[in-house]
Amino acid sequence: MVKSVVTEIGKNALGTDDIIILFNEEATESLKNFSVIQQVDSKSFNLSEGSQISFDEQIYNIVKVGTLANKHLEELGHVTLVFKNPKETDELVNALFLEPYTLPDIKEGTVITYK
Repeated sequence: MVKSVVTEIGKNALGTDDIIILFNEEATESLKNFSVIQQVDSKSFNLSEGSQISFDEQIYNIVKVGTLANKHLEELGHVTLVFKNPKETDELVNALFLEPYTLPDIKEGTVITYK
């Protein structure tokens, strides 16, 4: 299990699509505008279909893992969270596809748990 804390939410990060882009605190200023910034407590990710992500008490199931998602999480704290059916979208190698297909409520201080 890996935990992170949301430290910053970019002004264009939420509410426009069925996706949330996560980065660690080393993201550039231009990336921060479109991202949720997380402070990660570990660099070891091994997420797979059937794993879960929770945002505080909101639990999501991982239905598909892009081929580079774990690697990018470890190296950059980066992943694209997609809240729609993976069959309805292009292949994203750095994505985690989650259900239910509704965006979670996220604020600064939200704890994200990867398990």
